[in-house]
Amino acid sequence: MIKVTFFYNNGLKIKGFELKGHANYSEFGYDIVCSAATSNSLAVINSLDSLQRVSFEEVFALEGHIKCLVKDIDLEKSQLLFEHLRLALEEISKEYPKNIKIFEK
Repeated sequence: MIKVTFFYNNGLKIKGFELKGHANYSEFGYDIVCSAATSNSLAVINSLDSLQRVSFEEVFALEGHIKCLVKDIDLEKSQLLFEHLRLALEEISKEYPKNIKIFEK
């Protein structure tokens, strides 16, 4: 199961997210849940970097582990993309509840 955590600051702004684990929906290369979660997450990271030019506190993408935290100074301009990702992953979670779960911290 992919466990997604969205991190919030004290002002209830999304500070970042983390994906851990594997969906185990299908075999490697055919896992549509993993592909959807990964491609949405990486697209948001790339957009934050290339389009919004935010500064990252931490960002990496490894096998089974993706994490992205934005520095406080850039939280405001990151919200639309973070909200987009949250909505996209929530929809995936509704369709595949055994394969992806969302937490907030």
